[in-house]
Amino acid sequence: MWKLALLAYMPIAAVIFGFLGMILSVTVSRETPFADAAWAYYGAAALSFIGAVPVAWLVARRMLWRRERRLASPG
Repeated sequence: MWKLALLAYMPIAAVIFGFLGMILSVTVSRETPFADAAWAYYGAAALSFIGAVPVAWLVARRMLWRRERRLASPG
């Protein structure tokens, strides 16, 4: 399961970062100094890399569960 979770990790992290980046780009105003906005984007990147671990694990479990259910079916 670890191999499948590792395979799904980077795309999931990219999707989470894209979502957080979209939210940040909408909420941060143009008058915000670059240094403050940069830290927000760095935080979004860190959150996406950390948050992708449990999501990738759940996706891998779900994919393997579907495969095992299909293999166990009689027809």
